[in-house]
Amino acid sequence: MRSLSLRLFQDAELLPMVLCCLCAVLVLWLVFRFAPIRWKEDQKQEKKQEHLPWFHGTRKTSKWTKKDWWYVSVLTVCYAIVSFWQLGSTKFPSTTWQPSTTPQSVVLELTEDTHFDTIYAIYGEGDNNSNLDTYQLGFHDLQISGSEDGENWQELTTLSDGSIYQYKLVTGDWNYRYIRITSVNKNDTLTEIGFKAAVEKKFLPVAVKEDEGGTMEYPATLLIDEQDKLALDPIYLNESYFDEVYHPRNAWEIANGEYMYATVHPLLGTCLIALSIKLFGMNPLAWRIPGVLFGIFLIPLFYGILKRLFQKEKVAGAGALMLACDFMHLATSRIATLEPFSVFWILLMYRFMIDYCYTNYYDSSLKDSLKTLLKCGIAMGIGIATKWTACYSAIGLAVLLFMTLGVRVHESHCAVKALAGDASKYSAEELELLQKMAGNGKAYFWKTIAWCFLFFIGIPIVIYWVSYLPCKVWRDGWSISNVWSQCEYMYHYHINLKATHPYQSTWYQWLFDIRPIWYFGRMDAEGMYHSISCFSNPLLTWAGFPAILYVIKRALKDRDRNAWIIAAGYLSAFLPWVTLVKRCVFAYHFYPTSFFMILAIAYCIERIWKKNNSSLNLWARIFLIAVAVLFVMFLPATAGFCTTTAYIKFLEWFPSWYFG
Repeated sequence: MRSLSLRLFQDAELLPMVLCCLCAVLVLWLVFRFAPIRWKEDQKQEKKQEHLPWFHGTRKTSKWTKKDWWYVSVLTVCYAIVSFWQLGSTKFPSTTWQPSTTPQSVVLELTEDTHFDTIYAIYGEGDNNSNLDTYQLGFHDLQISGSEDGENWQELTTLSDGSIYQYKLVTGDWNYRYIRITSVNKNDTLTEIGFKAAVEKKFLPVAVKEDEGGTMEYPATLLIDEQDKLALDPIYLNESYFDEVYHPRNAWEIANGEYMYATVHPLLGTCLIALSIKLFGMNPLAWRIPGVLFGIFLIPLFYGILKRLFQKEKVAGAGALMLACDFMHLATSRIATLEPFSVFWILLMYRFMIDYCYTNYYDSSLKDSLKTLLKCGIAMGIGIATKWTACYSAIGLAVLLFMTLGVRVHESHCAVKALAGDASKYSAEELELLQKMAGNGKAYFWKTIAWCFLFFIGIPIVIYWVSYLPCKVWRDGWSISNVWSQCEYMYHYHINLKATHPYQSTWYQWLFDIRPIWYFGRMDAEGMYHSISCFSNPLLTWAGFPAILYVIKRALKDRDRNAWIIAAGYLSAFLPWVTLVKRCVFAYHFYPTSFFMILAIAYCIERIWKKNNSSLNLWARIFLIAVAVLFVMFLPATAGFCTTTAYIKFLEWFPSWYFG
């Protein structure tokens, strides 16, 4: 089936994956059709006060209907199948040898055939707790020699540089029974070494002949004890790529109680990866599972935000479809970085703030509104403890909070004026409401401000401090002052970073998908290509820019609440990259902003569908179909699925797009 899929669609995984999705949708249809579930009907919304046009009453959260659950279930399940498809291997060497002294040599013996043409070497992190003066990590001129008799040695290669959890392959044509590995640096680590037979696609049997440190905790047998976990043809499934050289390493340190090496981000998200490693072992699938799960969770969360804003299943479904078909969402979820966790908490805190914006403490209760703000503050604290980019989005929360409080103050002033005039035109219910607004306006305002210091300052600080408890970042242990020092270190690291990268981009390029970041590219042994790039679905970015301009116009000119919410979220996530950040940045830094870009497009689609113009409605549907078609077309360039080099080149629509 994979070969048929490759011939038909230039994507070896598409046909089996689509069939799997169709089967899942069929199962869902049977459940929705025949399961004895009592679906709720949508309820009436915000009650208008006839004589109080300036009053914005509480708009209750819409109950999810059968149609809501159907849209969410289909989109979430299908997206989950695509996300998990060919995600990573469970076979990965993880036991690591490290020298006890320097220089130190190990002699291996090829016990059967001795003719080999490739040396495979891969390293992970060693035991940092065993050497408190430094860290155990990497190849540092690790010398590999060969001998036929065990006495006369010929140098084969020197292992240096390389990246953690990535294969280093050295090719040649050798015929030696004995292989000597000599470490001249106490910081060396070597997780596994293998020797590929010259005439067959297999690794040669190997044993330890001599080990100078054989009585130590890390014997030479660790070099060859996982030969069955070596990949003959390693691709992204079998090793780390891009920033996976950082986050899985930190997660392994947390999972194993090791002192940590180079932590330049908060560690709460890394702890989630560590939990997965603890449960499923140290392998690519395990370190990618948490990000994929949070990417999946974002689909129903985003649908809920859309439903809360627009109160229409069709608009919410369209917005969630656009998210599920966004290239960046898929690529970012499938790599073990912090972005999926961070964005999840950003959207969750906005979900609670949206609830607050549509809750009026005059016709509901102050207690209910404070509970909503408490949940918002907790989500914000978790987001910041995951990645500092949540601080940018927190500015948008502050804008929405004070905007809403400003409306409440205005309503209180209007109530005072109304009661000072002719009160006979108001109903008993309206009079009671006016008296509550006039009498409690100041008290409610200042109580809210006071509690917000706890919710948005005190609680996030505590969450941030506590998030470091499982992590051995410091030799002298956890303390509040050490957490603060770590914050200073991270801040200075990022503002002083001078690194450059061939696929870096600038903020204005993100708006139009001008410069994707290429994560991975490699041809496998069968001549098929695997490529992973991160950038937005171009139809979404090209539609998103005019959409956000329209939303900002509606927010300023018409004071539309939905437009204000979307504009605040978009600008707070995006503008810091324009004004504050001057270092090397990449397309994936647009990821938090992209969700509000999709909300802006959904806002425009909702306005189009309101007009009941058949021509415009048709174009909106064509746009959504085209977004889905492009998502499928670009899977070989965004998910690493097997394809041809010709097709990869076909997908490079612009000179600045490079996929391999």
